[in-house]
Amino acid sequence: MNETAIEVLRRVFGYESFRGQQAEIIDRTVQGQDSLVLMPTGGGKSLCYQIPSIVRAGAGLVVSPLIALMQDQVAALRQAGVAAAALNSSLTPGEAAAVERALLAGELDLVYMAPERLMTERTLDLLERAPIALIAIDEAHCVSQWGHDFRPEYLALSALAGRFPEVPRIALTATADAATRREIVERLALDGAQVFISGFDRPNIAYAVQPKQNARQQLLRFLREAHQGDAGIVYCMSRRKVEETA
Repeated sequence: MNETAIEVLRRVFGYESFRGQQAEIIDRTVQGQDSLVLMPTGGGKSLCYQIPSIVRAGAGLVVSPLIALMQDQVAALRQAGVAAAALNSSLTPGEAAAVERALLAGELDLVYMAPERLMTERTLDLLERAPIALIAIDEAHCVSQWGHDFRPEYLALSALAGRFPEVPRIALTATADAATRREIVERLALDGAQVFISGFDRPNIAYAVQPKQNARQQLLRFLREAHQGDAGIVYCMSRRKVEETA
């Protein structure tokens, strides 16, 4: 495993060691190879492209579908001392120009943008003049035409393979069955990518279904018998039911 990646993990993110397949995924990306990563929410997907972006020369380009997701990650990275920025519609023209100058100057470790902005000819020309460490396509299941989160703009991302043939690409998702994984590989032109699938089993989470009889009494019995003194969340079908249950 690349020692620099481990140093970044400890110095920047405050973890002592990698979890699961993180080390292998990061090493492959640092070496300049493509990957498709299926990892549950909370499994550490973001580190799989954030650390290689810091280790490799240039800025990691992260494709993200939502401005809120970009803002959260950029804020967390900046707090950790990482040079990160986003290019999106929430910026003023002056702010966007400043990010572009920093990108061209090689001053950024990561830059986030939506596929709609990325695939404009102006942005692609900008990126061809900038040092790019890698391209990370987050929420890659958005490329699936059969999924609930389908984003037509994601289909255009296949052009990145030809436009930036020397830049490693990593597609990441927490939601993809075998058919969706094949569709992601095909539509994003990730033919040579290694597929990493992490386990979704959470030993500390259990599911149970019970026929509803007296819901209020069932809930009280469940709390008293199994979770006396614990904190938790109870979901209801309406605000009125929440208020009544509370």
